[in-house]
Amino acid sequence: MRIRCAGLRAFSLPLVKPLATAHGPITRREGWLVALMDEAGRVGLGEATPLPAFGTEEGICAQRALERMAEGIVDREACEDRSLESILRSVVRRMPGSHPSATTPCAIGAMQAALCDLAAQRTGRSLASWLRDRSGASGGPLPRLRVQALVGGADPRQVEGAARKARVQGFSVFKLKLGISRTRRSLGADLERVAALRSEIGPSARIRLDANEAWSRHEAESALARLAAFDVDYVEQPVHRFDLSGLKALDEADVIPVAADEALLRGGWQACLETRAARIFILKPAALGGPLDVLELVRRARGEGIRIVWSNLIEGVVGRSVAVALAAATATREEVHGLGTAGLLAGDLGEGARTRSGSIEVATVPGLGCRLPSPWQAATVAAPDAAVTPEAGDRIVSWGPVRIFGTPS
Repeated sequence: MRIRCAGLRAFSLPLVKPLATAHGPITRREGWLVALMDEAGRVGLGEATPLPAFGTEEGICAQRALERMAEGIVDREACEDRSLESILRSVVRRMPGSHPSATTPCAIGAMQAALCDLAAQRTGRSLASWLRDRSGASGGPLPRLRVQALVGGADPRQVEGAARKARVQGFSVFKLKLGISRTRRSLGADLERVAALRSEIGPSARIRLDANEAWSRHEAESALARLAAFDVDYVEQPVHRFDLSGLKALDEADVIPVAADEALLRGGWQACLETRAARIFILKPAALGGPLDVLELVRRARGEGIRIVWSNLIEGVVGRSVAVALAAATATREEVHGLGTAGLLAGDLGEGARTRSGSIEVATVPGLGCRLPSPWQAATVAAPDAAVTPEAGDRIVSWGPVRIFGTPS
């Protein structure tokens, strides 16, 4: 493989509505589209959309890392073909520190994803199929994935309205953020919101909750005891990411299954495995260093009997499509994943698989399967699942200047 050209383009994706979390509200997603062109003119895509409040690198750190990698990855001398592994090694060698995938996971993940996209295209196979082979599993990837609805709402009435809309759209699994007020958190208020969700969706639908590190261990014990009445599938990250003993104690209490999310970042997944801190892992590939790094995590987690649920950082279509390909390559048919987030965005980078009736169809064309305009040009594309209101005049994709390394033509 020879990389003839690398391009980076900054973008900003507004959300239809601000998403309240225990880490603070999310109103926009800002990042960089990565494009790598090989000697035959094929283009591999990656996306680096950091979320520092969640625990990834800051945006400026991702930008600098991407520029450093793009500068070094271009084959200006047209030397003999290099393997994917040798290119990846050369990329990592250019990064400072001994564990670049932990310090700048979104940047490393974007570059790795673009290389994997190219590698899959060169074999004429979908990224999901190519990753399935890399995982060592037999058979093909899943053709379709079931996904959950992320329900918002600061009060019970808003939660009911959001859940009703998602139910009509065909979802049967619903996720709700807890502890969303950073100044006046109230378990009582959260219990009312969860009760409203259960009342709206009925007894057979599944509820998942995400505390985003909102509670101390004592608060979490009380919360889980009272939330158990609502038949909750699991609660994500109820305590601080570094409180693995607290996470483990809550999970072993078996009141409600507990999932590790933020605790997995920056290499934390290894400690979570060693201590058996939780029975469920929520995997966001961009936050964990890229497709190939995450395949190793999955292999080890599956060996320990850990349940895997795939998710994303509320990314654009490129980042989401990488997560979808990984899920299709490794997931069980029965699992429901947190990948149906396109509708949260008021605009997107381009076209890809859409969420329909609570599921996503996995791309079968060679590579990632995203349809984007030329990565070297600006574009504005409306999000296919977003309901953009007329008063939202700024709810379009904003593109920044492109940086090109090498020659695209």
